[in-house]
Amino acid sequence: MATSNVIKRVVPKATPRKKAAWRGVSHQFAAVAAAAAGFLLTLDAPPGKAQIGCLIYTVSLTLMFTISATYHVPTWGIKGRNIMRKLDHVGIYCIIAGTYTPLCLLALDEVTGRRLLLQVWTGAAAGIAHSFMSRGGAGSKAMSALLYVALGWIVLPYARQLKVVLGPGATYMVVAGGVIYSLGAVIYAAKWPDPSPEVFGYHELFHAAVIVASALHFGAVKSVVSGAKDALCAAEN
Repeated sequence: MATSNVIKRVVPKATPRKKAAWRGVSHQFAAVAAAAAGFLLTLDAPPGKAQIGCLIYTVSLTLMFTISATYHVPTWGIKGRNIMRKLDHVGIYCIIAGTYTPLCLLALDEVTGRRLLLQVWTGAAAGIAHSFMSRGGAGSKAMSALLYVALGWIVLPYARQLKVVLGPGATYMVVAGGVIYSLGAVIYAAKWPDPSPEVFGYHELFHAAVIVASALHFGAVKSVVSGAKDALCAAEN
């Protein structure tokens, strides 16, 4: 007992890392921008599957940024933090599948689109289940990052068909967005680089990568919607 007391006095308690000042702030602004831009995109889309796809995409994008900001900006207790962390992961899986939704509905033939849509939403559901069953920790963070990347690149077997329909501009945006998402996931898992831990650290770099990648993918979706709109106008004339 005496030895234990001596150890407690000699060995200082580990000081928890202070949350960066910018933690979650960028996603507050991104949530508002996503809701506004997505609303306009959905209104501009042709009725039917184009509008449905855009609505699912907009809800997923806005939900992801909103949950992220709600989780990262305030200071939560242990129980609340655990719940919000799981919901934050849910938001990430939803935006991956949500981004695929309008692309599958508008840029692929019906059979292929449905197959990929089923695969990506099944993968998202599996990732969400993993998030709720996971106890957290470094291993869980690395596994989550791996699942994000794997689900994000599930489109690779369909890349040639997508490239033909999307054209060079939208294809570039899809690929560049995927690469930036993947780099962000690596930063998140490795916790490096960590430029300014108290202001703008590795987690903020990850959040910035998510915003840039989301903007690129939004541009690709908008391009596909514009193509669908032009095709509808041509058919009517």
